[in-house]
Amino acid sequence: MKRMNSYGPSVFAQLTARPLWSLAGVEMVNGVVNATGFALPRDAAGNGVTWEADDGVAFTVDYPLPSPGPEEVYWYWTGAERSGFRVAIDLAASRHRGDFFRFRIRFDGVDDTENERIRTTFLIPKSLQMMQNFPHADALQRTHRFHSMASVALHGASDANRIAAIGRRHGADLSSAAVLDWGCGHGRVVRFLPHFGFHGPLHGIDIDPENIAWAQSHLDAAAFAVGPLYPPLPYAESSFDLLYGISVMTHLPSEVQRVWLAEIRRVLRPGGLALLTFTGDSATAFASRYLTDEWLAAYLASGQGPDLPSKDLVGVVENGGDYYRNVNQTLSVARARCAEYLAVLEAQECAFGYQDLLVLRKEP
Repeated sequence: MKRMNSYGPSVFAQLTARPLWSLAGVEMVNGVVNATGFALPRDAAGNGVTWEADDGVAFTVDYPLPSPGPEEVYWYWTGAERSGFRVAIDLAASRHRGDFFRFRIRFDGVDDTENERIRTTFLIPKSLQMMQNFPHADALQRTHRFHSMASVALHGASDANRIAAIGRRHGADLSSAAVLDWGCGHGRVVRFLPHFGFHGPLHGIDIDPENIAWAQSHLDAAAFAVGPLYPPLPYAESSFDLLYGISVMTHLPSEVQRVWLAEIRRVLRPGGLALLTFTGDSATAFASRYLTDEWLAAYLASGQGPDLPSKDLVGVVENGGDYYRNVNQTLSVARARCAEYLAVLEAQECAFGYQDLLVLRKEP
């Protein structure tokens, strides 16, 4: 694809906050589980990347491997053409216990903080039951276009694990917390929460009626509801101890973000947490092929580019093309806006893939 701007690779390399990685999927061949993906270190030769696993996992890693997908998307990242990896788990030789094979990717030169460990950990479900019962491809990929039947369970479980770790660190009692997955889609994440200590009431809400209908008829992990484009939500004041929205604020214009921040504050209990992701610098670099010189100049000058159209929900939600946008804003811009409604506990770059995270609390 021909790029729409004249900016050079150094601009987007500087925007990228941290080394990135992703999972493509998993398969089993002759007693070996193969998980594939890509890892983009700072070192152009692919050095400085290591994999760790729990005790009892017998595995080998092939890296770097040719990777035409990342090479196209991350055209500005030196070495992207050989960033692929394959983790091979020998089931016969493994003596691991637990529901998931847990791996961590370590990048040299990055501080080994708790947040870094959380963001670079991925899980592979060991039970085939966790990899079944998903909607058809059109619904599966409607707003997560890179997901597939081979990857959705891995990403859903890994995101649930991150939510549990972050919530626990900030004092959430997972055993009893009332949780709302705001923008749950087909239940990709909320279905895995019970595996990570969540045993209180779980709820999922989304503006996509087709995916909610599927979740209502196929999943019993949570109570699902179709949500409105604008507040109020169908929940009483102070209903939830924890609310998370993965890639929701990323599609709401500034004025719509504000009305939803006020509503999130309403439905949270005093002391309740909100985990919200935003598309900032690294996401802007990721989308660089589609951005014009004018758009990039505005983003670099103000920290927020003009809202861009999205066709993901056209024909699915009334006025989906007008309501649902692609919205990029720096973490500092997002933080300032959220601070008008909730206390900001921490800000993490690239906490969920290339999306940034704000951890917020409703003060008593």
